[in-house]
Amino acid sequence: MDLKDSNGQKITEGTTLKYLGTSTKGKADKICSIENNTWIRLDSTGLYYRLDYLMVIEEEENKRRTFKKSNKEKILQKLKSTSHKNYEISSDSDGPGVGGG
Repeated sequence: MDLKDSNGQKITEGTTLKYLGTSTKGKADKICSIENNTWIRLDSTGLYYRLDYLMVIEEEENKRRTFKKSNKEKILQKLKSTSHKNYEISSDSDGPGVGGG
């Protein structure tokens, strides 16, 4: 079976592909035909995608991923950057909340 994407590039098992609907990327690990449609399973998700919606991409394009820092990582980074600062507690008793209670 000679499979090609919409750009005419050949697809075989192991080809790196991108699903155009969600930009999901992965390698083709299984190819099957059901009811006149060709379906390809991507190793990254384990899901099958129709050949019509897949595009061959270069290996390097798949590796260029940027990860956002989680809130926990941001907080830990902020704590590390402020842990070396010396803080002074004021002994002044003027201001809101003084004597409340």
